[in-house]
Amino acid sequence: MSLPNTSSLRAKRSNLVVAFLLFFTHCGYTLSHRLVDSFRDVKGVFVPVFENKTDEVGAERIFTNALIRELASRREVILTSREEGGLELSGMISSIEYNPTAFTEPGFKGLQSYRRLPTEMGVRVTIILTLTDPKTHRVLWTKPISGFRRVDTPLGRTFDFEAPSSVGLTTQSIVESLYTDIARDIMRDAYDEMVELF
Repeated sequence: MSLPNTSSLRAKRSNLVVAFLLFFTHCGYTLSHRLVDSFRDVKGVFVPVFENKTDEVGAERIFTNALIRELASRREVILTSREEGGLELSGMISSIEYNPTAFTEPGFKGLQSYRRLPTEMGVRVTIILTLTDPKTHRVLWTKPISGFRRVDTPLGRTFDFEAPSSVGLTTQSIVESLYTDIARDIMRDAYDEMVELF
């Protein structure tokens, strides 16, 4: 029994890849997109510092910068002041919540069975974006966007035999240090809400 020719196998494989790519490019699958009509035909967009309705001090700047970076990475025109004309895309952080989503096994490192430490925290951030025309004060678009991310907690640094806290100060600081990553992910989702495929 003779083995198949390797050069003919390579040719078939490359033909299959080309056919696969042609199929997806001609069946309507595309990555082309543009901002929805509300955002287009203007000089650009001004993004003021977000309003922060939470107790998380400083979060407003992190999420504002994340939105500006996301828009800039998509080659959108970002204005530096309201006086330049264009539209205004404002944001409000309505809530930032974090709660344990996974715990240690009962009896972990000698703890009583009813005392369990969080091994993972779930962080949920909800923001509301609003696009307005400063000249007419008309709201052109508004959207609440919520993002949820999981974060591992440092068991070795939060362990306390006497009073294990569900959200210790160290754990809270680690969650806060990840706001930049969480904000980046949420703003990607936000941008997806602003565009339409064509």
